[in-house]
Amino acid sequence: MENRILLIFFCWTLVLQSSFAQEDTVKVRPLKEVEIRKTLSSPSYLSTAPTQTLSSEKLKKISVLQVSDALKYFPGIQVKDYGGVGGLKTVSIRSLGANYTAVVYDGLTVSDYQSGQIDLGRFSLDNVEQINLYIGENDIIFQPARNQALGGAIYITTQSSKLPANKKREIKASLQAGSWKMLNPTLLFRQTIGPTLSWNISGEYLNTEGNYPFILTYGQSNLRSKEKRNNSDVRNWKWETNGSGQFKNGGKLLFKTYYFHSNRGLPGAVIYYNPYSGERMSEQNIFSQAHYTQSFHDRFDFQANAKFNYSSVDYLADQGFSKQRYLYYQKEFYLSAALLYKQSKSLSFSFANDGIYGDFSSNLPNGVFPSRIHWISALAGKYEKSNFTLTVRMLNQWVFERLRIGQADKNFRRLSPYLGLSIQPLHNLPVRLRAFYKNTYRLPTFADRYYSSVPNPNLKPENANQYNLGFSIVSAFGERIPYISFSADAYYNKVKNKIVARPLNSMVIWSVQNFGKVDVRGIDLDLKMQMALNDRFSVEINGDYTYQNVQDKTPQSEYYGQHLPYTPRHTGSGLISFKMPWADCNYHWIYSGERYDNQSKQPSSWMKSYAEHGISLTKTLAWSRYRWNFSAECLNLSNEQYEVVKNYPMPGRSFRLGVKFIY
Repeated sequence: MENRILLIFFCWTLVLQSSFAQEDTVKVRPLKEVEIRKTLSSPSYLSTAPTQTLSSEKLKKISVLQVSDALKYFPGIQVKDYGGVGGLKTVSIRSLGANYTAVVYDGLTVSDYQSGQIDLGRFSLDNVEQINLYIGENDIIFQPARNQALGGAIYITTQSSKLPANKKREIKASLQAGSWKMLNPTLLFRQTIGPTLSWNISGEYLNTEGNYPFILTYGQSNLRSKEKRNNSDVRNWKWETNGSGQFKNGGKLLFKTYYFHSNRGLPGAVIYYNPYSGERMSEQNIFSQAHYTQSFHDRFDFQANAKFNYSSVDYLADQGFSKQRYLYYQKEFYLSAALLYKQSKSLSFSFANDGIYGDFSSNLPNGVFPSRIHWISALAGKYEKSNFTLTVRMLNQWVFERLRIGQADKNFRRLSPYLGLSIQPLHNLPVRLRAFYKNTYRLPTFADRYYSSVPNPNLKPENANQYNLGFSIVSAFGERIPYISFSADAYYNKVKNKIVARPLNSMVIWSVQNFGKVDVRGIDLDLKMQMALNDRFSVEINGDYTYQNVQDKTPQSEYYGQHLPYTPRHTGSGLISFKMPWADCNYHWIYSGERYDNQSKQPSSWMKSYAEHGISLTKTLAWSRYRWNFSAECLNLSNEQYEVVKNYPMPGRSFRLGVKFIY
């Protein structure tokens, strides 16, 4: 035992002596600083189909008041704007038509049985957290089947009722005022009740006279006159409340109630020497929806959704010498259930089943009082790795339509597949390839079949096949350019029995017909870049461009091969934001090429191209727990005189001032 202790002591002494002997020869060399960087990947970069996102911060920069205005900055989007705040605003994705675009508001689809066209002018942006555009399909397989049933979807996400952990309540109040007596106050209150419950309530009022000046050109001559829009006043009220709660078993419940009331004039088509418009419309819409999610073990997730929707339209056509009043009512009951099974971290499957009942009525003497039962089922699977994503979906629809008066069309049943692929071929090269195919059926709406100016109960459902092939690049170039992305997509849409609706001197009464066959070929380009000039100055650049060739391919048609109305070949938009110590400055523009309002291509149907520019200044001041946001905007800076829809002139130069208080 003593020998072992002596041996250990002897070895330890040798080690110490060796260490002290080498102390003078060891050199200390500082290691070079190593900076680890990772390029942020946008949702569009990883998805199997084109995806675009506008955050609340970017929405402030482009000086928009309504969701419809924000969507003009997405590639592949055509916004039909009938002029002013009160004019109808609908959106078409890649010339598929407004009825092919689902509007998903906080997780559930907004519906309209009358026309199928959601007026996006009713959705303001003050309480919106994010807008996502999915062309074709998104890769979220755990969602209601109805969200996946159309050719594209706009997801509007409002501000959550949940507050940061260090706050119990929050108040936001804002006021905007602008040209043509525009006044827009808003209020938002959020509160946390205990560790699991939170709620918020928001209100908004919009009032504007809206009678903006414009220049009227008489035919193809050089004769012009200064006119003023009339009957463009708008008074909108919107109230919304949200609640969220988390149960002890891990379940989460979200609840929303929404109320919208609008009383507005409808600025009609400008007719030479007779600019009078006496149409007025009062709308009410209320819906309540609930969303519940629950996880079971590590492999199963369940969600249930329910919604009740009621809306009414009171339309008055006052021609001076005669008055006609039309009343329209619709109700909808909606239930949905979905199950997600996670086989592994990479492989998952889902099944969603939705049941919808809706009916429609009016005071028209020839009303048929239609109702519709709609079952939608979606079976989907997704395999996802860091450099590979595959999404497969099969959607089945059953539709049973009934008329209280008359004979309804036969029942409808169709299968619609979707296949999407995204792959990064080389790990060290930030290039991602994507491709998708989707088939979609779009049923005629009740207005299409029974309530247009010339009812057409024999309208056939549209059948659209969408093909897309594209790529995305996301990278960075040092500290000066921390982020840059570029995406390009070539697409082909083949539509059979395309349903085309046109207003007949009114935004309520339409003419509807099947177009036979339509081919849509196009290219979408999108660029995003951030530049850091120094510690105090930075620049953000966003730009997109769309080329489209939309042709009538109906056999024996006199317009075979002709470009469809209201589809410009060239469109684009851009945004440049300068972040400076004293203020943020934003410059934005929108361009639309020339087009025709019908297929005859006569000189009288030609519509010129236009470019609209705007500029805004924003400044945020913080003091203690209070924040003040100030904004000043100039829209249509060059006072461009143009029309998006024939004979519906758009506003010229206008101004807005705004202030927001946050506590």
